[in-house]
Amino acid sequence: MNNKEKICKHCGEKLQNNSYRCLKCGKDQRGFIKRNPMIISIIIILVLIFISVTIIVVKLNSIDKNSDSSGYIGLDDLWGDFGEDISITSDELIEEYKENKDDADLKYDGTFLELTGEVKQIQEIDKRTIKVELNTDNDSDYKIYCTFDQDENENYEEIKSYKEGQKITMTGDLIRDNKNFTMEYCILGDWETYYAFDNTFNIDLDLEDLLQEARKNDKSINLDNKNIMSFDSDILDYGYSYEEIINHIVEISDGEIQISDVSEKSGLKDRTITMKINKKEVTIKLNKDNSSFDERLVYQVNKVLEESGSDKMLYYAYMDYDEDFGIVNIAYSTQSDIDKINEIINKSNLGIAQFEKEAEVESI
Repeated sequence: MNNKEKICKHCGEKLQNNSYRCLKCGKDQRGFIKRNPMIISIIIILVLIFISVTIIVVKLNSIDKNSDSSGYIGLDDLWGDFGEDISITSDELIEEYKENKDDADLKYDGTFLELTGEVKQIQEIDKRTIKVELNTDNDSDYKIYCTFDQDENENYEEIKSYKEGQKITMTGDLIRDNKNFTMEYCILGDWETYYAFDNTFNIDLDLEDLLQEARKNDKSINLDNKNIMSFDSDILDYGYSYEEIINHIVEISDGEIQISDVSEKSGLKDRTITMKINKKEVTIKLNKDNSSFDERLVYQVNKVLEESGSDKMLYYAYMDYDEDFGIVNIAYSTQSDIDKINEIINKSNLGIAQFEKEAEVESI
């Protein structure tokens, strides 16, 4: 037999010299590596990453090889203080940036933190926004500004009364632009105050203004602020659950809607909510999306209310602020009051849709 002659290892048929597949049985004659070059490449990359991380950890630990075990560095330590609550003064912040701007940026730029300093001046940007400038060293080019929104601060009027030189502590998102720092979304107080304060479900201030205008023009409107809840459409992305949303629906109804035994299960294609609405057991299938609120929850609750003959229902309206941010508004009201509110909404330029109690398409 010619040494160059190739035989199929599966059926014994003679192969053409340049062929890697048997024409008789169709079997691929190549080995695993040649058949799966992409898989092998991925495995090699993963192995190299593992080796690199291992080398880093070993080298870091070798620095402290003569110290006790408290100097040991594990993989978790490579993350530093990521995820921890940061508390710092304005002087400390500037000092760290003077020492090493790049290291300081890694720790603070774009980070939510607690900052303490002294008031230099206060400027009222508009009727709902205050900008506070903090004192910095006279020989420093760095400036620190903090913005406070009325809808984020229960002590908004107190902030306006702060005097020059007065100590102030706030939590907010630090953004650096060259030598200017801006603390955005500030809340007056320390971390404990921040965690204790949650206005996530309060009525949106723009919608509150519309409601006040409507009630001023028509004294017969009974819909009140406490009967409306507003929240970010991506609320689930912030760690909130449907059960928390449902609990606030009960609150805006003043307890007229009774919801209990709430359970939530996530499948491959959808999310299932089971609960008792006014003692009736209901199962709702919602989108699997783990970030955006599914308004079909509202419409399903309304089905139960309608069956019980309730004169009040839940009404859903979406407010579009920009392409990346939207507000969900849910009201518990009569159709008569909602019609009057919708008239005001139509005349406004807020980009808010009308309140509706039913989906445009079948919801469940």
